[in-house]
Amino acid sequence: MYTLVFMSSRGNSVRQHTISKGHILLFAFTVSVLLLAGISGIGYGLFYKLHEAGAEKRLQVSLEENDKLIQAKLQVESELADVNEEMKDIRQMAEKIQQALGILGQGGGDNGVSWATEGSEAPADMQQENASATDGNLDYTNERQKLLTSSILKHEISSLYDYISEHQKQLDGYPSILPVKLQQENGEKYNYWYSSGFGWRIHPLTQKREFHQGLDIKTRSGVPIIAAADGTVVQVERDGYFGKTVEIDHEGNQFKTLYAHLKDYAEGLEVEQKVTRGQIIGYVGNTGRSTGAHLHYGVYDTAKEKWVNPIRYILDQQPTLSP
Repeated sequence: MYTLVFMSSRGNSVRQHTISKGHILLFAFTVSVLLLAGISGIGYGLFYKLHEAGAEKRLQVSLEENDKLIQAKLQVESELADVNEEMKDIRQMAEKIQQALGILGQGGGDNGVSWATEGSEAPADMQQENASATDGNLDYTNERQKLLTSSILKHEISSLYDYISEHQKQLDGYPSILPVKLQQENGEKYNYWYSSGFGWRIHPLTQKREFHQGLDIKTRSGVPIIAAADGTVVQVERDGYFGKTVEIDHEGNQFKTLYAHLKDYAEGLEVEQKVTRGQIIGYVGNTGRSTGAHLHYGVYDTAKEKWVNPIRYILDQQPTLSP
């Protein structure tokens, strides 16, 4: 037990209070709890302030990163748009070159080249790369490489087109197309294949080894045969081996072309007649020594004074040697 004595300043009043040891301990415990609560409150407040400041900083960083992603996405889209514009220009120049060489729209079929057209979507691989960019995987190397490649290709094609324009007459006499018209006016398209190539072979009739000086193009009887290049008809005749034949001399160039086993000639076709690339000169047949309807097509190099492989000059079609 403890006794506390309180006296007035005049000394005429004295008070005593008795306090037990338990009360003192209780008071000390209460004060300790209050102090601990105060310190905890202050600590929590400081922690909250620090955490809030960190969250704001992280949010700011996230916003900045998101802004970078958006800017990067816009940059990728802009570069893809540039690539598509370059490819559009390249496609247009390529069509002009095909027209200059006379291979556009001849023979039919797809040459395996796909050109982007105005208003079309970007290729799937470009779309995937663009989508990846929005996920944060930003790699511009492929897009920029495509843009650079298309620019170089555009320059090379432009140079080629300029060369073709300067040598148009000579190129008009170059046998550059498949000499059969597969796409008909009614929309029907005929199939074909090379039944016999240029070089040594076993003749289908004699069964003897011989050198085949041309290319046999197998297709339906009656399919139109067209001139492979501009020139002058120098032969319209029939013999026992090739049947009905047409031979064209391509002036200003070093080639002559032979078309054999024809079913019939184009109406009015005659020697010394001028023809242009793609003009119908006859129809696929089976005349002469032949096992079935086909066109024997030969290319003669007057400079080398020998028959050469026609496959090397056909730019618009390259089928297999069998059906």
